[in-house]
Amino acid sequence: MDHRKLAVSLAASLMLASNAMAATQAAAPSSRLASDFAAWAGGRQNADALVAGLHNGTSITLATTGPRRNVSLAGFTPSAPMSYDEVQDALAAARASLARLGVRQPTAEQIQAALIGGEVELGGGRSHMLRGTVAALGGNPNVAAR
Repeated sequence: MDHRKLAVSLAASLMLASNAMAATQAAAPSSRLASDFAAWAGGRQNADALVAGLHNGTSITLATTGPRRNVSLAGFTPSAPMSYDEVQDALAAARASLARLGVRQPTAEQIQAALIGGEVELGGGRSHMLRGTVAALGGNPNVAAR
């Protein structure tokens, strides 16, 4: 048996395995975060858009459908990319701020307001102004609450 061929084959196999493990580990935080926030965000597609957009600093478009089939659309672009820990913190804080107002299944507009700041319609003619947990592109960089 040629030991050089065996060593080269083993090295190539180890390199491929380590690349596959690194790719899986890199994708894991994104997938986990999206799973954690999918129900709150109105579905996996919205959660994926939130996690990817916040992490990469790219535009985010959300769409939710309410109980009477009314559609809510919202979109924004964060001012800068965020680490996965920052994405987790921002989404958790947005969810908590809406929960304090009694909103457990938010519309796209309510999610947007909780993240970048704005007025949240609460029904019955009531509204509440939220500061937001991330800064939007072109927005005030001091909006982020930590």
